[in-house]
Amino acid sequence: MSTLNLYLGIDQGSSSTKGVLLDEQGVVHHELYAAVPERVEDDRKVEQDPEGLLDSVVDVFRRAKAWAASQAAVSQAAESQEVVVAGVGLAVQRSGVLAWNSTDGRIRHRMMTWADTRTLPIIQNFGRGVERLSLKTGLPTIANFAAGKIHQLQRQFLEPTILVGTLDTFLLHRLSGKKVFMTEDSMAARTMLYALAERGWSAELCREFGVDLGRLAPISASLSHHTDYDGTPILALLGDQQAALIGRMGPSRRGLLNLGTIASLVKDTGAEPVQKTGLMTSVLLSRELPEGGGRDLRFIVEATSPVTGTVLLEPLRRAWCKSSEELNAMCESSFLAAPEGRAIGYFVNHRAASATQTESLPNVLVCREGATEADRARAVVENVGNIIVRMIEEFMDKKLLGETSPPEVDVAGGGSEIDYLLQYIADVSGVTLHRRGAREAGARGAALCALMQAKTVSDPVSFNGEPDEKAYRCERFERRKRYQMWLRLEQDTMRGTLPPQAEKS
Repeated sequence: MSTLNLYLGIDQGSSSTKGVLLDEQGVVHHELYAAVPERVEDDRKVEQDPEGLLDSVVDVFRRAKAWAASQAAVSQAAESQEVVVAGVGLAVQRSGVLAWNSTDGRIRHRMMTWADTRTLPIIQNFGRGVERLSLKTGLPTIANFAAGKIHQLQRQFLEPTILVGTLDTFLLHRLSGKKVFMTEDSMAARTMLYALAERGWSAELCREFGVDLGRLAPISASLSHHTDYDGTPILALLGDQQAALIGRMGPSRRGLLNLGTIASLVKDTGAEPVQKTGLMTSVLLSRELPEGGGRDLRFIVEATSPVTGTVLLEPLRRAWCKSSEELNAMCESSFLAAPEGRAIGYFVNHRAASATQTESLPNVLVCREGATEADRARAVVENVGNIIVRMIEEFMDKKLLGETSPPEVDVAGGGSEIDYLLQYIADVSGVTLHRRGAREAGARGAALCALMQAKTVSDPVSFNGEPDEKAYRCERFERRKRYQMWLRLEQDTMRGTLPPQAEKS
């Protein structure tokens, strides 16, 4: 009897946990989903229950093993093959920090998520020094990242039995039976405590943020045999956006626009970090070099918007529609009724809190008289498109999208299911968007990383990629006027000079 080895990729995100099982050729055999606890928001505090996040990971793992066992039973009856989950790759939402007991695993402080900015005063104390810090870390010095949160929880919990770390560290600790306390390069590089030049924790950055370096988890390679869970090796651990970039498969070296809870535009820059003003530089993944030679790293540049996923849910929250399909239909009907549109624009404060920003700007909806719900829904979707266009333009200005004309970008994530949004982005930016057939790029990337580690494959482009599901090319560049109107509305919002009909929230 032959054996079919499958590799499980788990993508633990802020809104759900997803899993895929793929074989050694990169073909997906099964997909799984698990619900996660909702985030609890109170002013700048945004927390999530880490026990619930762990439960969702375990649920996906156990159901994947059960599915493989059921397929094995069918195969055995047919005298063909055994089906085995040979390895696991885990992709994790980034920049969340929590505290837990090292002996019993009990949570002492819920996870402060990426969106939590209560540590803003720590960032403000740096004043103009933030530029110096950003040069070392490759990141903007803002409260969303983990350094300030680690400082706060280390100060709050002084006992040596209390561990403070990012979500990946907690998950690995618990999945290993409380034996492994470790992180890896792509997650560590998002903390503001990791120096790009040093390829690891920086004693200087720890001093700046008042963090005890000795309490930080040691850094291992992303692709490594981290531990075993229920007899199955966990062979890869990395950030969710990094996994999504890898999850496209195939020979594409294009940048990836991933439209999930946050939107990110990411480009693999290879073996050396590339730092560009206004963009983040981070680690894609790392591998162990042979014979104890250290770690081999690959790097990315990235732009993100933390609110786009939330904004796309606005029409559903307001009961204008019940699904992404209905939202797309509303946008299309509004556009066909008046291509230049009655809905002027929709502004959302999409910038992360900075050292100089003390209060958030309102959401603003401005429509002409007689605007329908479809017009308003279209304004919401176009607002997200405009935020994405600005990210794309920043990459183009810095010549990061390659030499093709027009530039090309791959698209993945739940937001990519809204055709109107993708066509709008293509029309306004002039960039060709390629929607990938694999929706769950993060889970797929995590599985590919596990497969790469198991088979010592050096690059995911070794696998056969799926063809594009659809390409979106610029058809109506005149729609760029909509973007220019939105830019003016954004400036008016920041100045507080809005028209009388503006609706604020």
